[in-house]
Amino acid sequence: MLPARKKLSAAAAASATVLLLLVVAAEMVSIGEATCGHLSGDYHGPCVDDQSCRVICKHESSDNIDGACADTTPHCYCYTNC
Repeated sequence: MLPARKKLSAAAAASATVLLLLVVAAEMVSIGEATCGHLSGDYHGPCVDDQSCRVICKHESSDNIDGACADTTPHCYCYTNC
């Protein structure tokens, strides 16, 4: 019975290691800064090009870190750190 106990112990150790890695990975994701979006004040017309939206957002305010066209409406949204 001793070899079976070693296999069980190794399996338990491996499971505990995987669980620990999952918890650490989840914590790393939640530590990142949240971003808040707002409608661009300078972008005019329907937004169809993320790059154009991004450039206008970054010129609009130094607080803006990104810009992108919305998926549901043709508007340009700028993003800042919350």
